[in-house]
Amino acid sequence: MPEVAFGVRQISFELESGDSLTEKEPADSDCRWNRESFRRVLDIARFDDFLTRGKPLVVVNDAFRPTPTGKVLSHLKNIFPDFEADYIVACGNHPAPDKNEVAAIFEGFNLGENSQLFFHDSRDTEAMVVAGELEGQQLLLNRRLFEYSSVIVIGSVEPHYFAGYTGGRKSIVPGLCDVESTRRNHALAVSVEAQPTRLAGNPVAEHLNRLLDLAQLPPLFSIQVVAGRDRNIIDCFCGDLKTSFAEAVAASERIYAFETDKLYDLVVAEMRPPLDRNLYQLQKAIENCAAVVRDDGTIVAVSPCSEGVGNEEFYRLAAKLQNEEMVLSRAELEHPPLGMHKLSRMVSLSRRIGVKVLTGLKREIVEQVFLEPVVSLEAEMQKLRQTEDKRINILLVRDAGQLVAKRH
Repeated sequence: MPEVAFGVRQISFELESGDSLTEKEPADSDCRWNRESFRRVLDIARFDDFLTRGKPLVVVNDAFRPTPTGKVLSHLKNIFPDFEADYIVACGNHPAPDKNEVAAIFEGFNLGENSQLFFHDSRDTEAMVVAGELEGQQLLLNRRLFEYSSVIVIGSVEPHYFAGYTGGRKSIVPGLCDVESTRRNHALAVSVEAQPTRLAGNPVAEHLNRLLDLAQLPPLFSIQVVAGRDRNIIDCFCGDLKTSFAEAVAASERIYAFETDKLYDLVVAEMRPPLDRNLYQLQKAIENCAAVVRDDGTIVAVSPCSEGVGNEEFYRLAAKLQNEEMVLSRAELEHPPLGMHKLSRMVSLSRRIGVKVLTGLKREIVEQVFLEPVVSLEAEMQKLRQTEDKRINILLVRDAGQLVAKRH
């Protein structure tokens, strides 16, 4: 009997005779990375020369990314025993991490007594400086970036449901920028070209690149990793931010994307940590897998959402919108509010397929953000059988917050 992860437990569902089930998971078993290979790529990129610039500021991801930051820093410290730095968590629009989340970010690494730790707040414009201007709009970046003679960016590259890929430039924008710059960027996500694994022609990704190009940043050294489950490092690329990001994208695509020429009646999108914590993150699984659902088919994203909605501002925005037509009309505004892109994408997708979620949340909470809650996977399978009067073909996507299903 197939099982789907649901937090710390498993949910099983039963197939009937004639049903077909295909399972996909990230191809992350091939780990080519070790400390010596890390040393080699650091040597090639002349990291030792970079360290002569003085104590760097290290930009790290928050706890909503599966970046093995602690492992990278531990290996850096082993290779360069005198390595010392200050650190800033690129929170973007997320809240600052709590004590437990900080421990998870730096797991296995001790910051040291001489290190300072900062947290970015996208709404604290007093802590930012003007880094440039694009189309008459200012880009603000955290002033800490400009108070150091050198900056190290540690990121991980995985598919992103509307920016194409995480990592690289996203550590700076939106990681360390102002909320208005993020809002303008995310407003572009209403485009059908804003898709997971797509960079060329993706207005969100191209806007991020333009923002990064106009910022006059201090000397920057990039460490971009491709990580598997349990935060094991599969590959690592160092040096220039754009080049290391592009190399990591190619490696990530081989692990976190697959193509199929088949369309499915039902796609079950399983979320795993750390993206299974809230409803706000759950949309990633839906977007990553929706392309292979047949018209009028169903996708069910599965996540316990143990921390609730995850973004109260997003929930309050949804509460102000009475129906789907209001969502779509607000998304067409020149300056839509932050979070509107998520609502409009779900509403638009629901015009083609059934968009449903299996969570631990109350029904009214899920419905407020224009998603349909379900009681069980078997109940949804039965509905499809009754509608189609046939057996159903099912795709089960493991770790669907990371793995992307693409039409061949």
